[in-house]
Amino acid sequence: MTENPRFKISLSLEPAFQIIYWSICWLVFFTLLTVAIETQTISLTLIILAIILGLLVFFGFGSTLKIKNTNLKISYFRGIKTSYISIDEIEKITISSNREVSLVFKQNQKTLRIFLNARNKKKFCAYIERYASNIVFEKQKAWSEMPKLK
Repeated sequence: MTENPRFKISLSLEPAFQIIYWSICWLVFFTLLTVAIETQTISLTLIILAIILGLLVFFGFGSTLKIKNTNLKISYFRGIKTSYISIDEIEKITISSNREVSLVFKQNQKTLRIFLNARNKKKFCAYIERYASNIVFEKQKAWSEMPKLK
């Protein structure tokens, strides 16, 4: 792998977990809104709910994937859960038609799944193709393209 610049993109959470997480955020927001409308004054409950909502949104938008030289850093919730991977350990990258990107490792054929939106998926693939040309890309087939079972 050649010397490369730093690279940073936003990660999405796993789709099921993302729905649950943002549903909780919306629940707190509407509870905050209801308390604000009902009391029409600033109360301790209103302040606590605003702080909880702020923290949830702050940590929710803090999932990133950073590449520096030959290291890949995957950080969820502003660093609460962090993984470090060497790009040299990756054998192939499987890209699905939805948001999933699977990284398959050389040593034990272990797979790591990350989720990116369409724009970040294009950026990530372009970066890897340019700076880590030894990694094989594979496009995952959609269910409609899979062979029929007999």
